[in-house]
Amino acid sequence: MIRYCVKMLRSCYNGTKLFGLARRAITMLGEMNRMTAEPFSFDYKRTSESAFKEVFHAHLEMEFTYIHEGVGNLIVEGRTYPIGPGTLMVFHPFQLHRVQIHVTAERPFIRSVIMFDPALLTPYWETFPLLKSFFASLRQHAKAARPIRMLDEADPALLWMKSFHEARRTIPPAEKQEEWMFFLLGLMRQLRRAELAKREEPDEQTTLSARHPHRAEQIMQWIERHYAEPFRLEQMARELHLSRYHIAHLFKEATGTTILAYVTATRIRHACLLLTTTSLTVPEIGLRAGLPNPSYFCRVFKETMGTTPHQYRLNIQKSRA
Repeated sequence: MIRYCVKMLRSCYNGTKLFGLARRAITMLGEMNRMTAEPFSFDYKRTSESAFKEVFHAHLEMEFTYIHEGVGNLIVEGRTYPIGPGTLMVFHPFQLHRVQIHVTAERPFIRSVIMFDPALLTPYWETFPLLKSFFASLRQHAKAARPIRMLDEADPALLWMKSFHEARRTIPPAEKQEEWMFFLLGLMRQLRRAELAKREEPDEQTTLSARHPHRAEQIMQWIERHYAEPFRLEQMARELHLSRYHIAHLFKEATGTTILAYVTATRIRHACLLLTTTSLTVPEIGLRAGLPNPSYFCRVFKETMGTTPHQYRLNIQKSRA
């Protein structure tokens, strides 16, 4: 599976130059996943019993994560959603997100995670136009789409996951990719049916989205609008009618990370997207991502992603060849 995660470390705003702050803010949290030979993965009932620490990150693949046990919050696209057992989270390529779960021995975090390159399914859409339409609706207008859905453990989509998990150990290597494609198409079929069945039910997310945004959400949305500009905490605080101290404190309390770390993650996410989808030069991409100094951009990118922007682009091109 190709997975590129944006890693961040806690830091405090102390009025020093942004250059020095940024270097400290980008120190890695844990091991970064490397690119492997397979463009898909399925981890059934992955369990965390003592601790779960996830940072804001984004990756090339589409991700479906179902929560079997655990309660917490999802932060995605500058919005916060409550999550718990029965929640299916859908993340699009390069969508910045973070899952916050309080884990204890008595309350473990158990989830099933599916990740795959959406391009894998392209050859099959002509044969399955209804699934093509449903999949397009999942990916269309990612920021406006619902990132979570509710599914019972007895839902056919969950039974399909369990069945594939139990059977995949016996799949011959030569048949692995074909069986994976069958599994993904079957999963889309079951999710489409679940979606159709719930269309007449009240939309829980509409009520959630209509509430007054949390201050931390306003900060994330401000950063998304201004990431390409030089970052000034004073400007943000002034426009959001908060003090510098208050804005930094409430963001750290709500998200578990710092504002500067989130700014860096947002910039690197946009840089990855431009490296993947355009032929712009590395300096031009750095400029558009809010890091106009080429050498500094390359250093920050390598510290965050574990590789240079040029090599990142080559790795993506190679994986798609």
